[in-house]
Formats: sequence, structure tokens, C-alpha cells
Amino acid sequence: MAYIIQKKRNNNIYYYLAESARINGKPRVKIIKYLGTSDTIVRNTTVAVDIPKPEFSRVFEFGAIIALYDIAERIGIRAIIEKHVSKRNQGLAVADTILLAAINRAIMPKSKNGFYEWYENTVLPRLFTNANKTNLSSQGFWNNMAQLDQTTIREIEDEIVKIVVKKYEINTECLLFDNTNFYTYIDTDTQSTYAQRGHSKEKRSDLKIIGLSLMVSPDNNIPLFHEVYPGNTNDAKRFSEIIPKLKRRCKTLGLGECGITLVFDRGNNSDNNIEDVLGEEPLQFHFVGGVKQNQCRELLQIPLKDMGYLQSGKLKKTRAYRTSKHIFGNVFTVVMTFNPELYKSQIRGVKNNIKKCAARLRELSERLDKWRTGEITKGRRPSKSGVNKQVSSILSAEHMKKVFYCTVAEENGFISLKHEFDYEQFSCLKRNSLGRSVLFTDHDDWTNEQIVGAYRSQYHVEEAFKRMKDTDHLTFRPIFHFTDSKIVVHAFYCVLAFLLSSLLNRELADIGCDISINTMLDSFQKVKEVITYFPKNCRCKNSKVISYSGMDGIAQIFFEKYKLMPEL
Repeated sequence: MAYIIQKKRNNNIYYYLAESARINGKPRVKIIKYLGTSDTIVRNTTVAVDIPKPEFSRVFEFGAIIALYDIAERIGIRAIIEKHVSKRNQGLAVADTILLAAINRAIMPKSKNGFYEWYENTVLPRLFTNANKTNLSSQGFWNNMAQLDQTTIREIEDEIVKIVVKKYEINTECLLFDNTNFYTYIDTDTQSTYAQRGHSKEKRSDLKIIGLSLMVSPDNNIPLFHEVYPGNTNDAKRFSEIIPKLKRRCKTLGLGECGITLVFDRGNNSDNNIEDVLGEEPLQFHFVGGVKQNQCRELLQIPLKDMGYLQSGKLKKTRAYRTSKHIFGNVFTVVMTFNPELYKSQIRGVKNNIKKCAARLRELSERLDKWRTGEITKGRRPSKSGVNKQVSSILSAEHMKKVFYCTVAEENGFISLKHEFDYEQFSCLKRNSLGRSVLFTDHDDWTNEQIVGAYRSQYHVEEAFKRMKDTDHLTFRPIFHFTDSKIVVHAFYCVLAFLLSSLLNRELADIGCDISINTMLDSFQKVKEVITYFPKNCRCKNSKVISYSGMDGIAQIFFEKYKLMPEL
């Protein structure tokens, strides 16, 4: 601890800042700083300091950019990309363009027209000295994007993922696969292989959609494979096309024969798909999947009292019943589960749908009655086929056709509708269907806990899709490209953005900061670089002063660990 001492010389008293120290094993007083006489100390602490007035300040995006850039450099992403693309003698390097696009997608997605305005208000110009307004224009991006195709991207991703798995010791024993799609604003008349009208998972049937296949690890949702596909392809057909590509990726990673369990949902099932998953060439997978309830109706009759409780962690409230069943051309282990939390969620949804359907059916019935009584005379009179279509549409929500009994009749040219709620079917639904899931696997050596735990980890890939549909960070939309070749590159840097963010999230978790990706990016974005400029003729040591705002919490922990703290 420091303290102040005084020394008297020639009848004058002088003050010093000192501390105790042990020198050559003996206690000594060590002078740290000379403070002066009492008059000097008073003068130095009371005289006002003339602080020059700054001219202006500029604020730059700093924290999230530096964190993601640092991870990309440690992996060597730019070097990997440049190794696989043809050299260009002018403009910005292809690797620089892709990394800049990925960082932007992670932090604050912009169109190519708005990209440069965002770029010049970040610290990126100091990291990418060859970038300028011309090569960061739409045409500049298109020139570099034209250097990449699906095959090249697959080779680049092979190498990146191999390094990531080794460097971060990613658990690859169980990998998670799923498909999703993203709606676009691509014009109907625009020719495109990938942008097609199909079943939109976001209920945008009025727009063309693009499909994306993704395989991720269960730890931190790290993407290990991606590929774009036509939006009108159903999941089972898509799975058939993607199985050999997933196996090739795993073989590239050097993961060995039959050492991986692939987890996928019931929409991917078919006899051929399950056979291909288990097939020997080029690699054999184990699997855990889901089965539709109508494929195992006899299991739904099993009462809860005959289902035992699972014994591990978060699964303790879940019941399970295990058996073997011939399904999809083979005999597999089948586990039916009852999850009380799932039951509560589903029963809430069913009751809400019942309320909505009952109201709409009453409204339709009353409108038909008004036609019969003459209260409505204008317009086209409802037909029996038209009313049947309306009823079918009203009852399109899951389970509604089971619990409502509707009769559409015609008399004297007028249509009537009667509907009843089937309480017996509702009781049967609650007893034998809601809260229940049926899983199957070739892992007859696994416990029920292992099987259920693996299947529930599917939420990790669903979480990845959720993040990519977020409007603040990592968003896949809007897609500002209308040609297939550009759509493929767009998907590549979107997934690369998600990879970098997931790895940053993983590194924070390793140092005890376990938070969501969105919270993480929000926190890092608070770290800004502030440059304050002073007049050149003022008595300042420097004409500008650099400071950093928001450097606290998790950002500070990360910057200190990886020695990214700027020296002010």
C-alpha cells in the first residue's frame, strides 16, 4: 500500500509518495514519486486545468466486428478461400469480399447498395485497406461472387469445417440434420432453379421460396454442412438427395466408419432413405428419428401406467415405453414417450383452435341461414361443393377434423350446415395422442434416456434456423440476388456468419459466459470506438484521442483473454 512521507531539508519540508518493500531480505521504504512542497501540492490540486474544446467526434462499430474478424483470422478463412478460387489481378480479393459480407450479415445485414455506408462507419477500413466504394458496390460484389460455384464452396467448407472440428474439439458422435426454406421477393417470371413456389414453412404461399439443408453439432449449434435446394422439393425427396453428401462431408472430416449417429425428424422418412442412411457406401450412419403416430396406432393405446419414468436430468418427468417393430423395411427399436410439458403446450393449442373453428363454423352456418330466410339476396348463392371447401379450410388445423362433426345438406336449392363437437373424440385425443412422440433407431444398445436425449437435441438445428430467420442478426433474408449462382454464394456467407457467431458463442461458454447468440452480439455491438478530434493549434499532445465505450461485461472478458484490448 502506498503512503505519503515527508523529509526535512534546509528547514524546508518535502513530500514523497512511498511504499514499503523488502530489499535484499530487509524492509525498506521505497520512494515512488516526488510530490513537492505543501505549496506545490496545493497549487497542483486547486489550479484549474485548461482543457481544450474538441472540434468533433466520430463513432465506429468495433466490438462485434473485431471479435468475429479475430476468429476468422485464427481459423484462416481468407487463406482457405483464396486457395480455392482463381486469382484476380484487380479489385478486392474474393476472400475479403466473402468475409466482409459474412461479418455484415452477422451484425447488421445490409443490401449491397447500403453496404459501403455501413462499412465506412466501422473499423473495417483499417483491416481491409484494399476495399473502396467501387469494389464494395453491387457490381464489385457480383464480380467476386462469380468466382464461386457450388463445387468450390463445398471444397472450401470441407477445409473450414475440418479445421473447426479439430481446433474446437467439436463433438461429432451425434449430428443433427434438418431442412427449412426462406421466402423471397424474386419475381414470378424470373427463371430460377432454387426459387420455386412450394410449401412455405413461414406460411408465405404467395412468394417463391428457397430451401436450405443444414447439419449442425449439438454443442453450440455449429454448422458442419449446408446446401441450397429448390424450394418445391419435399423433405423426404431432399433427404434422399442429401444423404450421400452428408456422408461425404463426414468422411472428409476423417470421422471413421460407423461412428456417427444422425438425428432427423419424421418428415425425412421412407424405406429407401432409412436403407441409405444405414448403407455401407461411402459411410455407414447410425440414426435416431421420429415416426408418425398413424404408423404405430397400437402403441397409442398403451396407458400411462404402463410407461416408466426416465431417470436422467431434464428427462425425469418424461415417461417411455420401449419395444421392437418392423418399420421401413427392417426391425428397429421403438420408444414411445409422454412428455407432460409437450402435453400442456399441445392442449393449449388444440383448445385455441377449437374455439376459433367453432366461431367460424357458427358464422358460416348463420350466413347460410340468412340466405334461406331471404335476409341475404345479393351475390352468388352458396353451393354445396363450395361450402364443403369452406368447412374443410376451417378444419384444416391439426386434429380439428377429428373433434368436429359437420353435416352439409341441400334443400330447395339452399345449403345448410350443422356442426357438433365430439367430446368422445376429444377425450380420446387427450388420452392417446397429445404429449406422445414415437421414436425409432438402430441403436438397440442405447438406453431410453440416450435415445430420447438424442432426438430432443434436434432443437439445436431448429434454433439455428430460428437465428437465420431473425431480423436483427444473422438473417438469411432478404435475398438481394435473383440468379442461382448468386443465391448459392449468398447462402455460403450467411452460413459462414452463423459459423463465426457460433464459435464466438462457444469461446464465451468456455470462459463461463453462457448466453444466447443474440444477447452476445447485442452486447458486443455496444462496444464502439470513439475518436475525438481537437484543433491543430491547441496545446494538446495529440490532435485526436481514441477511446472505447461499452467495453465492459462479456466483451471485456473476451478481449482480455484473446489480447484484443486496444492500447490507448
